[in-house]
This record gives sequence, structure tokens and C-alpha cells, in this order.
Amino acid sequence: MARNRLNHLLYCKKVCDIVKEHYEPDWTTYAAVWRRFVNPVYPMSYPTFIKIINMPNLDGQIQEAQRMAEAKRRASAANVVRNQLDLFGD
Repeated sequence: MARNRLNHLLYCKKVCDIVKEHYEPDWTTYAAVWRRFVNPVYPMSYPTFIKIINMPNLDGQIQEAQRMAEAKRRASAANVVRNQLDLFGD
């Protein structure tokens, strides 16, 4: 689950980066940025787009998901059987 959450958060970060690059207050609207720059690359509905750009503390959530994924990777690496003799113990 952590890896799926991390991928989703990184996806949201890419969408937010596109918005930061192309949105100019008093010149453009979020709908125009979504229609012209985001939707062709990452197809999604406009309400989903608004939900993504309004996510609180996205960078903090990404860091937390990365820590969880790394901890899960370490735990699974510790449980790997190195060879068949490890199955019989000492």
C-alpha cells in the first residue's frame, strides 16, 4: 500500500509542478491550465484536478510515504531466504 500511495503522491506532485509552471494570477485560470497543459498529459476530471492542487502539505506526505516504503523494503529484505539451507536453521 505504501508504494501505491507514494506513486499517487508523486503523480500529484507532477500535476502541481505543471500548475506552478503555467498558472499566473490575474492572467490565467486553473480551468485553462487544466484544459491546456494538465489534461492532455494526465487525463483526469476537473474536480479531481482541483482536489489534487488543494492537497495540504504534499511534500511532507511524500517524505512520509518514502520513509514508510523504505521501512517496508528493509523489513522484507530481512525476511528473504538467502539459500535453501537457511530453511533448516542452525
